[in-house]
Amino acid sequence: MTTAEQAVVTGRTIVAVSERLVLTRPQEGDAEAMFAIHGDPETNRYNPDGPQRDIAQAREQLAGFVADWPRDGVGYCMVSTREEPEVVIGVAGLFLHSLDGEPVFNLYYRFRPSAWGKGYAAEACRAAMAEALPRFPGIPVTALIREDNLPSRRLAGRLGLVADPDGRVDHEDRLIHRMA
Repeated sequence: MTTAEQAVVTGRTIVAVSERLVLTRPQEGDAEAMFAIHGDPETNRYNPDGPQRDIAQAREQLAGFVADWPRDGVGYCMVSTREEPEVVIGVAGLFLHSLDGEPVFNLYYRFRPSAWGKGYAAEACRAAMAEALPRFPGIPVTALIREDNLPSRRLAGRLGLVADPDGRVDHEDRLIHRMA
């Protein structure tokens, strides 16, 4: 299926397409998919706030994700496989924000456990970076990761991010990883 055909089938704005995945802009109807991902205790094992408690929290988070796109021209994406573009399996992408007064991208990835171990997170992040970074030259990519979240830290490393050599952390005590 071509990307144009996928857009017609799903009614979504496509941000990037990789070998196996389609990244689309989040939209209001994604609240249930957001809650399925962010409300799952397993996907939030390393989240100090824990999983979302209800669909209202998912709607609130989703509203922020939706608002980022018109404001910044970039943001987090809903991720689906090319075979099933109507089924959201994860969220990944770049959020433009300020870290210690410097404009940076925050790299984010969270997937349903059924999508783990297939390389989807790395593929989605690479696609998001390939789409966004040429449009925003000079904006560094960072990831804020708890020290004990070894799976996420390994993925960040595979994507070319390294932990701050001085062990700097953000206000939530997450290690600051930065594109090397």
